[in-house]
Amino acid sequence: MGVCCTGVGSTKGQDDPKNPSYGGYRLFIDDNAWVDDTLAKLKANGFNSIGGWSDTNLFQRHGGKDRLPYFEVLHLGAYNKAPWKDMFTKNNAQIIDKAAKDQIQKLRNDPNLVGYFSDNELGWWREALFVTYLAMGPKEPGKQKLIEFTSKFYGGSYARFARDWTAKGKSFSALDSSAKLKPGGNGMSLVKAWQSFLTDNYYRQMKDAIRRYDPSRLILGDRYCQFYYPNVAQTATKYVDAISTNYGADWNNGQNTEYFLSTLHKITKKPVIITEFYMAAMENRSGNKNSSGGFPVVKTQLDRENAVRTYLKDLGRRPYVVGAHWFQFYDEPTHGRGDGENYNMGLVDIHGEYYQGLLKVFRDFKVGKPWNPTFKSPIPTAPNLVEKDLKAWDKVAALVKTGPQPAFGDMYLCADKDNLWVGLASMSFTDESLYPNKKIPEADRSRFEVKVNGKSYWVRFSGNKRTCTLSPGLKLGYWRDGVRSELILKIPRPASRRISIQASLSTHGRADRMTWSDNRILSPAK
Repeated sequence: MGVCCTGVGSTKGQDDPKNPSYGGYRLFIDDNAWVDDTLAKLKANGFNSIGGWSDTNLFQRHGGKDRLPYFEVLHLGAYNKAPWKDMFTKNNAQIIDKAAKDQIQKLRNDPNLVGYFSDNELGWWREALFVTYLAMGPKEPGKQKLIEFTSKFYGGSYARFARDWTAKGKSFSALDSSAKLKPGGNGMSLVKAWQSFLTDNYYRQMKDAIRRYDPSRLILGDRYCQFYYPNVAQTATKYVDAISTNYGADWNNGQNTEYFLSTLHKITKKPVIITEFYMAAMENRSGNKNSSGGFPVVKTQLDRENAVRTYLKDLGRRPYVVGAHWFQFYDEPTHGRGDGENYNMGLVDIHGEYYQGLLKVFRDFKVGKPWNPTFKSPIPTAPNLVEKDLKAWDKVAALVKTGPQPAFGDMYLCADKDNLWVGLASMSFTDESLYPNKKIPEADRSRFEVKVNGKSYWVRFSGNKRTCTLSPGLKLGYWRDGVRSELILKIPRPASRRISIQASLSTHGRADRMTWSDNRILSPAK
């Protein structure tokens, strides 16, 4: 259990009276006193390590025998804007090597160093990466690699390529930004394969660079951005000792989906480290408005404590989760940091006062017994305001069994006297940039289909216009789109209490597909 950004905050002369922030120098007579106090409080409240972006130099100088183990973020790919700049140039390899050398040589003999995160939240966005390399000049190494890879993917047959793509050129060597996906084709399989090829190149370069300068410390991945493509995580498996992801709760009551962490472990067979998790409250002593978007927010500090307790309980029953790093040590400045983020994420406020109730949550945390869903309980009764969102659903009892494919979503069922409610919480990203006129045709839209006792209901999603098409008899209750989406559908309640469920979800262009299958009993109609 670690804490990110554990440091003294603003130093003398850096204070901005118009935007107050945490500054340890105002609270302690010197750095040594700050280190002593901080280490003592972290240890007393259940923390046994220091997360990324912390002031490890201070702890090295003043921590002595009381120091905690720590983790280092190297940003190796980010030094050359990976994966967006050409990753196949000699210059790229040299930049990664120099970044590794400059940082690792100063750290590798420190016995408190656990290991390295190679980067943080790299953008493995599938279609955007393909478009980026399409747009490169014909002589650039990355473009040459793409041409070579595409030709090999289609067995050297341009005619096969042309079944999936339209392009101005008539040969692989002429491949350029005019290339667009044909409706109903299989072109997304090339885009997905190229993404895996790029990630393999990154992870191999990253591992080689780290191992040149430190043969033994753990390599801990690149901290996914609360989202991952299963094929990217699978590619990383060959090169990392653990898999890492930033992951805030899926709902602001601290509840998580089942698929996000379980799939990450199943497809990698690696331990999982949560490298950032957080919860903010509107009631706080730092004046944070929590207004920049993207993070879970509750009303009060008590709500915050309860949500974090729920979140940790979920992690504690997953034996493959070996670490969790709270983000972050202190609240952000009252009016936000440089990028506008202004969240009450701290263990301590900007005045140096700890949130004691939150500390107690961490202090009381204990690892629980492993739990796996049995799928034996009846489909539960729908909660009040069932169509509003999934937060109030009994997601343990409502969860439906997935098929053999890597799961990138959870499906839930509940019922009232008239309706069967279908919930979907899934992870996908829609990008229209490879389609003509940047519009996904109907045949290539993402598709979710549910069969209840053999009767089929389906919904298709568009891209950036955020619209959907529903099959007859299906009604939309709620839809929140994004990289981690929620959907609630309403269908007539079956006459039989025993129901058979088969369902599938495919992403646009049929790039990824998963299934569900279950036989369950409906709770009595109420």
